[in-house]
Amino acid sequence: MAGIADTNYVDMIVQETDGSVVLVMTETREWGSDPLQAEQLKQKVNRYTGYVVEGGLVADYPHLAGAAVTIRLDCVSEPTGEFARIVEVTSAGLRRLGVGFVVGAR
Repeated sequence: MAGIADTNYVDMIVQETDGSVVLVMTETREWGSDPLQAEQLKQKVNRYTGYVVEGGLVADYPHLAGAAVTIRLDCVSEPTGEFARIVEVTSAGLRRLGVGFVVGAR
């Protein structure tokens, strides 16, 4: 899986049994372990948001048209500090666009 360090790809797309869609981004590094990590997270979020909002998801998977979409950040621990703020701003912005955003810390 590409992870947030590779901002050019959507890591995983999952269609749930209820028909909703989850776009998963992964971060296997601890928060703050890379000086580029915050910017990579922002870029990855922007990539996913654009993919959904600009129609790339439906263009690639027409059967998902109209499905509820959530972006999930899977990571090794809950984001803290600067990363928690990025998650908070991201969640609020996506909510306004009708897209969910959740964090799944292992």
